[in-house]
Amino acid sequence: MLRKAKAADAMEPMAIATDLGFDDNCKKVVDDVVNSYGRIDILVNNAAEQYKTFSVEELMKRGLTESLELTSFPTFPLQLPRVQWWHLQELVEKGISVNAVAPGPVWTPLIPASYSEEEGANFGKDVPMQRAAQPIEVAPSYVFLASTPESSYMTGQVLHPNGI
Repeated sequence: MLRKAKAADAMEPMAIATDLGFDDNCKKVVDDVVNSYGRIDILVNNAAEQYKTFSVEELMKRGLTESLELTSFPTFPLQLPRVQWWHLQELVEKGISVNAVAPGPVWTPLIPASYSEEEGANFGKDVPMQRAAQPIEVAPSYVFLASTPESSYMTGQVLHPNGI
């Protein structure tokens, strides 16, 4: 969530299209945001890739490394130019909290684009709630972590809106 302050505290959103698979692009995004807004208050790293797999072994064969390169590795260059990667205690001392959201199955446009009609109809039925979440059911986790004072006493935590 990146916002730019305007008169009377109105906020103007900003979107930056880039390939986060390249460190230079990540650094440019951070620089663009800091140059436009003066600082980064909240950083949500949200990249995804869809694999139709049903076991860890199958995922390993199909590209765990490629998935991590898309979803996890770009988070470090986004943070490094301004923060460096200290231990949580050192980050807390600088007023920075680091938390995560780890959702279970969520109904997104990737589902019908990746699965057959039958697979899509069964997507998420293997969790106790027997259905996938809608994005609106996961979004409050991000809002909570971005809110103060509600989440100001948390760091190093993972929220799991996962149907369990």
